[in-house]
Amino acid sequence: MIGTKAKAKPLSLMFALLMCASAAQAEDKLLLVHRSELLSTPPGETLLGQKIWDMHRTSLSRTSIVRLDEASPAVKHDQGERTLIVLEGKVDFAFADGRKTLGVGDYVAIPAGQTYQMAPVGESKPLLLGFDVPVISMQSSTRGDLTTPDNAAAPVIKTQAAIMASPTNWNDPSDRGWTLVKTAEKRVNLVEMFSELKNHSHPDADHSLILLKGSARVVTPKEERVLKPGDYVSIPQNVPHKYYVEGGQPALFISFDAPAYDPAKTIYFE
Repeated sequence: MIGTKAKAKPLSLMFALLMCASAAQAEDKLLLVHRSELLSTPPGETLLGQKIWDMHRTSLSRTSIVRLDEASPAVKHDQGERTLIVLEGKVDFAFADGRKTLGVGDYVAIPAGQTYQMAPVGESKPLLLGFDVPVISMQSSTRGDLTTPDNAAAPVIKTQAAIMASPTNWNDPSDRGWTLVKTAEKRVNLVEMFSELKNHSHPDADHSLILLKGSARVVTPKEERVLKPGDYVSIPQNVPHKYYVEGGQPALFISFDAPAYDPAKTIYFE
C-alpha cells in the first residue's frame, strides 16, 4: 500500500500537467469550418422557411449558414441585430418601407424590432451568412406587419459593388478594406487581400473571417490551413497568424469581431 501511494503522486502530477498542456493547446487551435462539410450534416434549426447551421457560437455572438428554402413569414426579433450576407443565389428582402433584391456579397443589417420578410428569387435555395450580436433566438421571433412602419431603426443595406466602389477605410500593399459596421459590440469588414499579411496577433479579441472569393492559406505556429470560398476560420486572441494568397488572384473575405479588436494593439512579429 505504501508503494502504491508513493507512485500515485507523480502519476497524478503528470496527469495534471498533461491536462494543462492539452487545455493550452485547445485554446491555441484554429476553429475551421468547411461549408460543404457543414451542409452535409443535419441543420441545427429548421423554421421560418430557413435551415440554419451554426458555424461558431460564443457568449457574445453567433455565426451561421442559412439556407432559404421558401419565403419566410414577416417576423421581427426583440433584441440583437441580425446581419445577413448573401453567399449564393438571390434574396428578396421586404420591409415596411420598401423591398430590395440582394445578390452574392450583398449585405443587410436588421435591427431589433424591425419587421422583415425574405424570399428566394427564382428556383434556387439561396445561402446566406448570418452574424448575430448578441445571439438571437429565431424561435422567439414574433410575427410582424409589413403594412405598418415599425418604431425601430431602419435596416442598413449595402451591395458589394457599391462598397468596393467607395473609398476604402485602409489601403495597404498587402490588402485593402471597407468597414461595413462598427459598434461598441462588433465590427464587420469586407477585405480584399493581394499578397501575404505579416505575422501578427491580436491581444484583445479573437479574429474570425469567411472567404467569399479566391483561396488563402492561414499559418500559425501549430497549424497551416487552406481556405476555399465558403470556409470559415476563427483565430483565438494572442495566437500569432499569417495569411498568404493562393493561386495568384486576390482573396475576398468578410471579417467579424465581437468584441471588435483594436488595430492599434495589434502585435507584429516581422
